[in-house]
Amino acid sequence: MTRRSAAPGETAAAMPDAPGRLRRLRNPALLPPVIVLACAILLIIATKLMNPGAGFGQQLAAVLVTSVFLVVAAFGQGLTILIGGIDLSIGIVIGIAAMMISVLTDGRDAALPWAVPLTLATGGAIGGVNGAGIALAGVPPFIMTLASGITFFGVGLGFTSGLAQEPVAPALGLLMSGHCYGVPIPILLIIAFAVAASVFQNGTAVGRKLYAIGSSAGAARVLGLPIAGLTILVYTLSGLCAAIAGLLLAGYSSAATLDMGTPLLLPTIAAVVIGGASVVGGSGTYFGTFAGAVFLSALGTVITVLSLSQGLRNVIEGAIIVVALLSQGDRWRQLWTWLQPQKRGRT
Repeated sequence: MTRRSAAPGETAAAMPDAPGRLRRLRNPALLPPVIVLACAILLIIATKLMNPGAGFGQQLAAVLVTSVFLVVAAFGQGLTILIGGIDLSIGIVIGIAAMMISVLTDGRDAALPWAVPLTLATGGAIGGVNGAGIALAGVPPFIMTLASGITFFGVGLGFTSGLAQEPVAPALGLLMSGHCYGVPIPILLIIAFAVAASVFQNGTAVGRKLYAIGSSAGAARVLGLPIAGLTILVYTLSGLCAAIAGLLLAGYSSAATLDMGTPLLLPTIAAVVIGGASVVGGSGTYFGTFAGAVFLSALGTVITVLSLSQGLRNVIEGAIIVVALLSQGDRWRQLWTWLQPQKRGRT
């Protein structure tokens, strides 16, 4: 079948470019998150089978509500990995933010207007310190974020003596347990955050510059991109996202401990990696990170239903990261090519 030729007076640009649209839909970068989301749905179905008393919609809502912390925190982690770094202080910042909002509000909603901005600013400041150490002092991201996490954990431990803080302001608890027109508020938060994060990472000039830095820092420097400033920005955003996750986690738990964010560190990395991002930077989408976060939350629900230990959960998450790393690069593209019949016929 031949393509229709342009009619008199009709330019080629005005003709519909169906093959071009089809090529965009066949983008290999979409394959990992699509597969991961499909696996998440299968896990939710498995949970439904193990718990017949709850409907599929209830199980889906429960998974999404518990994924909100990871959806938010993994965005910051994804940005650091995008530029070729990593943030190992995320778990500590989550715990510090949860402790701060609990101590500052002391169960009073009236304190939220100033306590929330102060808590978020503290998380962003910790991230900014990480970024400055990496961009200006040349400290490797692994060392810088690990050292700052240990340092700020020690500061928090000195102020709180490691004791749990409660109660949290009731409004935060209502935020995590309330509904709006029948929809859980955390799900609405996830939708709003996912849209904003996707637009920032994949639809803005700043996002494109981050991809350029991750692909080749040397080339980005030749192009005159402000690498130091963007690096500090990325780590500041990572700290800010961790602080937001800490606020939400404190509201969900109605209490706070300094180490309550530690179990989320490995999942933030896993969510980014299994979503298709390269650990060396320069690739990946927030759609992939979101898919990874939902998958890990669904997996956590299955593990909880099966009453498996936290240690086994860590083993499973670590194994998933290894499998995702082995599946990166050309393997996804080879599978995507194999799935297209017209290309298989040429091989």
